Amino acid sequence: MRRVRAHAIEIAVDELGSGEPPFLVVPQWFLSSRSMRASALVRRLAERHRVVLYDRRGTGASDKPGPPYTTSRDSRDLGALAESLGLRDLVVLGTGVRGSQVALHFAGHFPERVRAIVCIGGTPRWGGGPEWPYGIGEDAWARAYGELEARGDDSPPRGASLAMREDWAAAGREAAMDMLRHTREEDLRPFLARVTSPTLVVHLAGDPVVPFEAARWLAESLPSGTLEVFEAPREIPLHVPEDLVAHVEEFLASLG
Repeated sequence: MRRVRAHAIEIAVDELGSGEPPFLVVPQWFLSSRSMRASALVRRLAERHRVVLYDRRGTGASDKPGPPYTTSRDSRDLGALAESLGLRDLVVLGTGVRGSQVALHFAGHFPERVRAIVCIGGTPRWGGGPEWPYGIGEDAWARAYGELEARGDDSPPRGASLAMREDWAAAGREAAMDMLRHTREEDLRPFLARVTSPTLVVHLAGDPVVPFEAARWLAESLPSGTLEVFEAPREIPLHVPEDLVAHVEEFLASLG
């Protein structure tokens, strides 16, 4: 792993595999390259592609300047990182809500570097509201994150893997919760017209925190969006990658 200057901070970078086009993996929530390296999906992609992993600001081995940890800052950091590494013709793989939002934001601002986007478990707006019925409501939020918000200690989310527990400790509770809340508040709907790269939106049918309607709205609102519904729970990108990788490869092949 090495560290690359991105504006006023340093970002930790790791790589796996070789082959074109290269993938740039954007982690979800507080996760870092450590968890992504442990992902079966990433390991399978690295059998045929160069896969670039990195730690967003506030996570892993990257600098931790403190909150707020917003999507726009993550996107700006990623632009500087891509420039430093000379990355072009990228497939940007956004994992989860936060990873997908950063991937879309980056692609909209730096289209010359992006060949395609893959968003797994993404939505343009996570928080619900009267004008957005496809967001996560208070009851669903409380079931998913209420206990974690209410805890007075630094213990990680229940069911976290060893890599995820290490990532939680590296980020720290304050940063992780700040990232979670900013992800809930983000609204990319007005921005989507700028995201012109072909985009595969993968919705996991067993996802308890992102409704199908949100994924469909995202795919239909992108200038070049395609929706794939994958019959699997939210954890599938980390644990059972074979069919999902095949869908991603078919999507890339369709681009010519």
